[in-house]
Amino acid sequence: MAPQPSVTQLLADLRSGALSCAEVTATHLDLLHDADAVTNAVASLEDERALDDAHALDASRAAGDRLGPLHGLPITVKDWIDVEGFVCAGESRRHLDRRPTADASVVARLRAAGAVVVAKTKAWGPDDPEGRVRHPVAADRSPGGSSTGEAVVVASGASLLGIGSDSGGSIRLPAAWCGVYGFKPSAGLVPTTGHFPRVGSLSDGRTQIGPLSRDLAAIELVVAIIAGPDGHDAGVVPVALQQPSLTTLREGSFAVLAHDASWPASAAITDAVEHAAAHLASAGLQRVAWAGRWLDDALDITRRYWNRSQLTGAEVARQLWDWDRFRRQYLEAAAHIDLLLSPTTADVAPLHRPITGEDFVFTLPASLTGSPAIAIPLGADDAGMPLSVQVIGRPWEDHRVLAAARLIHDATS
Repeated sequence: MAPQPSVTQLLADLRSGALSCAEVTATHLDLLHDADAVTNAVASLEDERALDDAHALDASRAAGDRLGPLHGLPITVKDWIDVEGFVCAGESRRHLDRRPTADASVVARLRAAGAVVVAKTKAWGPDDPEGRVRHPVAADRSPGGSSTGEAVVVASGASLLGIGSDSGGSIRLPAAWCGVYGFKPSAGLVPTTGHFPRVGSLSDGRTQIGPLSRDLAAIELVVAIIAGPDGHDAGVVPVALQQPSLTTLREGSFAVLAHDASWPASAAITDAVEHAAAHLASAGLQRVAWAGRWLDDALDITRRYWNRSQLTGAEVARQLWDWDRFRRQYLEAAAHIDLLLSPTTADVAPLHRPITGEDFVFTLPASLTGSPAIAIPLGADDAGMPLSVQVIGRPWEDHRVLAAARLIHDATS
């Protein structure tokens, strides 16, 4: 993995003029071209467009204009999220000429804050003739899906911040296997307007747009920028995002799902979860037992959701009833538990093979409950493959999840 500056320091250098937006953008375009040659992770590059945007930001700074909080930060965006002027095919051969005329709401907010979109990255696609996306650490391993390219270019150091989407773990699984942070916000916090193919709170209430980065500070900064209603996505409600702070964890509690009889995690993953639990406990959080039904029920409900077009009306009604019951049981189980700590995945990235529903078993529950969840990199196993743990919070308590991630990060850095 390429060395990477702190996002906080880079933004400070860009604001001060120690670095120009154009030179930082050019550097990351070069890194992306190099990474793509090795990993096949990039869906499209528009070098001239990105450099034009960067030069415009430099001119704005020279004119003394007010600078946004992301002034000059190069970012990448999953192919399923619209960026005006960039190809957005949604990984379909039928839409290779599709160039949106407007940004997705999330992208518009990031660009208004000064970010420069430098590339679109690949998601998994059954009709992609260009070959598979390769893992940044070991080419024979799977990088996961579906925000595959984002995890790969972020892990490689070619992208400082990636924007992906997560329906059942599509940010968190590749983030875990590639060794980066991947955050799924609470359902209804971030608009999905401009996601292609289209998603909505009724058609697919699980899908959320969120960030990936090797730098937790970038995740913390960006969530506040992309959150909030946009006047188009009816599923987003005006709930204020609280600032993550370690003080929000004081006198809190957490439960641990380090091992499940039906879904055992590897020894290395289990040890990583216990290490993270020890850090939470040493900071004063109380460890309590987890009593909720979780993995088996979540996989069953999600499998029926995936196959809903094949279900009868009565079967669809039953699936929705079971989903509502699952969410209610979770809220009851979590009423006095601030956080749930678990593996992000049962094991490290496997040798390349098709991704299965079982690979997402630890990430599915938070998607069904609408909970915020983050994949946290936590070292590597003896073979050098990244390890990851997951922190899940109650809906609308994104700040607690991010604060817990910060606590674990600081304790292990």
